[in-house]
This record gives sequence, structure tokens and C-alpha cells, in this order.
Amino acid sequence: MGADVLIDLTPLDTASRFTGTGCYIYELAHALAALSDHEREGLSFSGLVDLEGSHAEGPLGYEPGARQHDADGEIAWLNRRRRVLPFTLRHLKPRLFHAPYHMGTPRLSGIPRVVTCLDLLKHVLYADYFAGRPYYRRLLFATDWLRFRSAKRVQAISEYTANDLMRLCNVPANRIDIVYMGVDLRRFHPFAGEEAARADQIRARYGVKYGQYLYYLGTADPRKNVDILIAGYAKSGVELPLLLLGRMRPSDMACIDAALERANHPTGVKLTGLVPDADLPALVEGALGLVFCPSYEGFGIPPVEAMAAGCPVIHTGLTAMTETMGDAGLVIEERNIEATASAIRSLVNDASLRSQLRAAGLVRVQRFTWQNTALASVQSYAKALRG
Repeated sequence: MGADVLIDLTPLDTASRFTGTGCYIYELAHALAALSDHEREGLSFSGLVDLEGSHAEGPLGYEPGARQHDADGEIAWLNRRRRVLPFTLRHLKPRLFHAPYHMGTPRLSGIPRVVTCLDLLKHVLYADYFAGRPYYRRLLFATDWLRFRSAKRVQAISEYTANDLMRLCNVPANRIDIVYMGVDLRRFHPFAGEEAARADQIRARYGVKYGQYLYYLGTADPRKNVDILIAGYAKSGVELPLLLLGRMRPSDMACIDAALERANHPTGVKLTGLVPDADLPALVEGALGLVFCPSYEGFGIPPVEAMAAGCPVIHTGLTAMTETMGDAGLVIEERNIEATASAIRSLVNDASLRSQLRAAGLVRVQRFTWQNTALASVQSYAKALRG
């Protein structure tokens, strides 16, 4: 008999490791490993680190990078997951399998499952993601309906996501657990002393100084409204640079290039690409503000990291951001260029506003820790095993 709960860590060896999904899986595993015996409620945990083979099971402290499961593309990886994981699970014999990344969830293994729902984005904004593909949309919806309905428990990363699960997939409320994501407060916090000096050196490598730039962190897929961000920044007339942080795929670059063209190529926009984990806290903590304009967020890790670092946030207040941000951000209307520009000007020119948002954010963020994520996950596992 294997561990009580086997947590799937294989997405960490795919492109997902560079996204909010990868951050969640990595931090959840390490937070679970750090729990005391009492906090684990008597359960044992291990990680699934490969899809098959004698070394498929490993420690929760697994460090990604040893494998590349999606080397042949995401679809090939997901199909392989569906095909081989049932055999692997039957061999490892955990009492419960947790799929923190729901795509490619294995079925017919005979092992009870807990599945995390990060969002139902593509079913809500289907016009943006399935234009001209109605049959694929129906197939994906049917697959998601089955995967969440057949799970012992579904972990939703916000109340908004839980409501989507009930509304779209008819998942009963009594089988949904709200398990918020978190932030590592040891990494993201206001700096002082030697830590601040080191952060200044990191920022200097990116050509920026403390309090003298804005930033955005994430992709440029349709829901993120990066076109509105760039247009609003250009219209604001502020002279501070805007850093676009994150791993940019060809589709992201196409969106950004088109937005820059329409905005007449504002000189302050700087694409940094993927930022090493060690550099990110310094860039977040030193920014005058995060400008975050999505139409849909299942949780929203970048704004929470910004709050933890004492960085004010401009956001749309939509979907789960009302839960995560509360009154700790400057809210703008969705896809409104003038409102975005006005908010940027207000944040840059009003020191009192920045101080107010910074103080509110530092209080608000205390509820979102990875330890709390791990503790809520343990409670969800215990319910699944009892039921």
C-alpha cells in the first residue's frame, strides 16, 4: 500500500511550471511537506513525479526540471496522462489521488480522486477561446463536466470558481471545498536594510529604480486584456517605464506587438521575458504599482504577491478578484482605456493614495498563505477519505 494521498507533481515538468498553476502545485507540495503530524490529521503524502516507471513516486519536495513531459506538445502529454496514469495509480495504490491540474485527469483507475478546479475560463469566455470551434467546445465541456462530477471532492480556488462549478457543471455544493491559493510571505514583503540593498542591485540589472516603474506579470491571452493595458498606459502620458514580466509565447507576442502598433509604440514599455524566481520579489517590491486588467481570474496570484510586497494594485475587480483584493486595490472598468489611463495617472501622482492602498494590501494579504492552502487541502482529503 502506498501513501494515503498521492499529489500529482508532473505538471511541474511542463510549461505549466512557469504559470500560476505551476506556482500553486509547487507551493502546495512544499507546504504540505512542512506540516506537523498533527496538522496532517494522520495522513501520509507523496508526490507523483513521473507518469510511469519504478520512480514514478517521489517526495513532495521534488524540484522540477528533470523531465519534460510535454516535449511533444501539450496535447500529446495530456493524452499520455489519460492513457498511462490509470495503470500507474493501480500499481502505486494510494488511498486518494489529488490532481491539482485538472486537464488530462485519469479515470477508470479505481483510485478515488480529488480534483482542483483552477477556473472554468474557457466555458465562461467561450467566444474568445472557441471562436469557430463549436464541436471542440462541446467536447471540452462534456469532459470537464464528467471530470468534476466524478471526483470525490472538488477543490475550488475561490468562491467564484465554486459558483461556476455549481452553475455550469452541476457539482453539488456539499462536494466542493474552497481552497484559496497563497503567497510566500518570506519572499514577498517590504524590504529593509541589506535585503533592500540587494533588491536595488537586482532592479539595476533590469534598468529600473525603486518606486520609478509600473509592471504587469502574466500572459497576453484574451482574458488578460494586455491590449487595454498598453493603450491605457500610452494614453496616461506618464513617463515611468512599464515592465511586462513573464514567459511570452508566440501568441502572446503577436497580441503585444499589435497593441504596441495601435498605441504608436510607447517608448516606456519594456518586455523583460521570463524573470528568474530569485529576481521576481525585488521587481514586485520596488514597483510603484501593478496594473492588472483581466476580465476573468480564478484567484489572481500576481495581485496577491504585489499586496504582500507593499505594491499598490490597479485591477478590474471582476470574478475572484473581489475576494482576493477586497478594498485593497484601485478598481477600474473592464476594457476601458480612459479609465485605465486615469487610474495610472492617479497612482503615479497621488502619494497618499499609494500609501492607503499599500497599508490595506499588507493587512488583506495575511489571510492568503500557502500554509493555509495546505491545511485546507488536508481537510478536503480527510472528507474525501471519510466519504
